[in-house]
Amino acid sequence: MHFKDAVTFCGAFMLSVSPVGEIQTPTALIQTIYEVAVDPDAFDRLVALWGDYLQETIAPAPMLDHSSPAQISLEVSSHLMRSFEILDRLGRTDIEKTDAPGPQISPPEIVVTREGKILSCSHRAKITLLAQIDDSLFGLDMTPESRQRLQIDLAARGEPESSAVYVFFDRTDGHPLPMALEAHQEGQFLLRGLHGAWSEVHDRMLRQMFGLTDAETRLARELLTGVGLKDIAEATGRSIDTLRTQLKAIRRKTYTANQQQLVRIMTGLEALVRDRPEMAQTCPSEHGVLHLRDGRRLAYRCFGPEDGKPCLFIHNMLSGPATLVPIVPFLQTLGLRLICPLRPGFGDSDLDQVCLADPAQAPTRFAEDAVHLLDHLGLGRVVCVGYMSGAVYAFRLAQCSPGRIAAVFTVSGAVPMSQFAQILSMNTRQKIVAMTARFAPGMLPPILRAGIAQIDAGGIDAFIDALHPEESADRAQARSPQHREFLHEGYRQAVTQGHFGFVIDSHHVVRDWSDVCVLGGQPVRMMHGSDDPAVSATSAARFAKDHGFGYREFPKCGQLVLFARTEEILTELAALADAVLPANQG
Repeated sequence: MHFKDAVTFCGAFMLSVSPVGEIQTPTALIQTIYEVAVDPDAFDRLVALWGDYLQETIAPAPMLDHSSPAQISLEVSSHLMRSFEILDRLGRTDIEKTDAPGPQISPPEIVVTREGKILSCSHRAKITLLAQIDDSLFGLDMTPESRQRLQIDLAARGEPESSAVYVFFDRTDGHPLPMALEAHQEGQFLLRGLHGAWSEVHDRMLRQMFGLTDAETRLARELLTGVGLKDIAEATGRSIDTLRTQLKAIRRKTYTANQQQLVRIMTGLEALVRDRPEMAQTCPSEHGVLHLRDGRRLAYRCFGPEDGKPCLFIHNMLSGPATLVPIVPFLQTLGLRLICPLRPGFGDSDLDQVCLADPAQAPTRFAEDAVHLLDHLGLGRVVCVGYMSGAVYAFRLAQCSPGRIAAVFTVSGAVPMSQFAQILSMNTRQKIVAMTARFAPGMLPPILRAGIAQIDAGGIDAFIDALHPEESADRAQARSPQHREFLHEGYRQAVTQGHFGFVIDSHHVVRDWSDVCVLGGQPVRMMHGSDDPAVSATSAARFAKDHGFGYREFPKCGQLVLFARTEEILTELAALADAVLPANQG
């Protein structure tokens, strides 16, 4: 469906919704349902209105063993599913429209006319580029190739190509400063700086963190100067077909769709190197894809020294291996190796259609996949790490394969939901999604699909902010330049295939899965933040006590405690691995 057609279609439905005096007719909700189909920024308003409506339909204290206590009207459910259909027809975009940097990063910005006249410029642009209002953009220091392309792109009548990068030079130190062009207002364009200086450290980090070859790293560096594949081939004598193959590999390994996203990864790497110089020295990662017996592909990444104690890391529904890059420096020091499979339906791992039809089977089927991966890697016994919702899968794997899982270690782990009070204790966004998953599961796909549209449209910061509000313990971690880009990459990685994996996970995290916690004697250690917004510390501590598990609580930390207290948590993991794994393993 064309965007204009979708707008017309949505507008027709919105006009057909006439206000009625009864509270059962949520006019504002229905209007927002269609608005979000063409304006992803309306997602936050949709969730708030949906949450209000959902709570009105639920009994004051429902039992969690009730199949579906919410009485969603046929009118609301049909409108939600129509909006879902519109989003699917519109499809997904690989390019973010905006991605504002964190509060500590202020990129240079310049607003210009089609003729290149500077209408406004940020303080940073004045300092680094010597930009001045009313001057010509083309008088600034940039590569000749970038100047030529800018003149052509500004004069063109269509929208500027979102993946185009133009290389200016920072007049304070001479370093290249890539900038991207986007439409601003009628007849005006915004040039926004993407990152600071490129160095050998960045080359090394691309090779180590993302598994790029030397040739792929070289191509990434060349692309970030704004030169196209054809020009690179002509200047270096390399085959254009070879370069295209390498570019596909770069995008696959870094989970990026264009040059802008690749450069933004470098912004995060720069912050990480600045705050933790040891990052420039640390260990490589390994990428792989395992072909399972039923033909599905299971992608995985390994971080840490090859001889490190093996720990199988099971991610949650809003992260993937890319999120773990900031913790890698500690793996070398502590002698840990993380094996990180992407669960079915996430990243590059094929969706398990059996689980999509019957989500209850997901933990057991993933346990089988995980054992195949351990066999493929030649690993015997490992420690299984369950991160957030990954805890459900970690416990089930330990239960199914006690001979392979020596211990379970959870970080911000999910716990069985047996009381409605556990849902009520969550932050607003988590609570609304949890209530939807538990009491109106049929409405979860359109809600999740709208959230993914917000991420696709560049609203990833708004999405994260709703999960970690201003007053929360996690806000500082979520917004820090050191972690921000890698959280973004983890989110993008998680939503590669859409909402399917989320729907399957949501089935489990809002139910009582205590039966999978009965293990074969393996020790369990739980790490939890005192201010976790999804699983309260009270609930986690009670779960640990009831089952005789080890438990450590970190004060003034939230769900992102792994990043707030990285060294302490990984030290605990290393101690557990040393205690349960053979001295010669790894």
